[in-house]
Amino acid sequence: MFPALSGDSMTLRARSKYVMDAKPAPRAGLTLFCSRDSLACLWTRIVLAEKDVDGARIEWVNPGKPNHDLLVLNPTLDLPTLADRETVIHPAGIINEYLDERFPHPKLSPPDPAARAKLRMALLRLERDLLPLAQRALSEKGAEGKAAKQALGEALLASQRMFPARGWFLGLDYNLADCAWAALFSQLPQLGLKISGDVQPLLRYAERLLHRPAVRKAIG
Repeated sequence: MFPALSGDSMTLRARSKYVMDAKPAPRAGLTLFCSRDSLACLWTRIVLAEKDVDGARIEWVNPGKPNHDLLVLNPTLDLPTLADRETVIHPAGIINEYLDERFPHPKLSPPDPAARAKLRMALLRLERDLLPLAQRALSEKGAEGKAAKQALGEALLASQRMFPARGWFLGLDYNLADCAWAALFSQLPQLGLKISGDVQPLLRYAERLLHRPAVRKAIG
């Protein structure tokens, strides 16, 4: 299992109780520490790919072999973790909001308060419920994995009316919630979900997401 989506931000000056007087290797620009098997990490990689940040670097972390720099920067070892010069940020949701403000083009959140509130509500459900459920469906074996797959299929079917016939999740503008859905939908073949009923709206929306160049770049 991957760490739950919880955490906050800190700076490089934070001292680790596990590594005394240690400093991370010198680095410039932006580094994203990621696990290859984490949906939360994939979500953030998609956001980063949409922003097309020059010099951004992905550093892969094996959960069974902690990265020294990550241990110093973030002793909780939460993934993903973003290091931007002296700023260290986690978890995924906070990283993605930071990236959207730090690199405003293309904008992945709406300008008006009401639309931003709707986006935050959608992100809350994705972060708290759907992405962790999909992660369990991918990671767990036996009865627990089967139960997670069934629950995820039911949740997706219940969400059918929310998938737009055209455009994106909350309207005509692509946003952070679409990035999260893209991460989840990219794993549907691996999950092997069996969803009864009319799933054409879901499939058409997923197809639009997965054809975006940035999504394909992040997945590939």
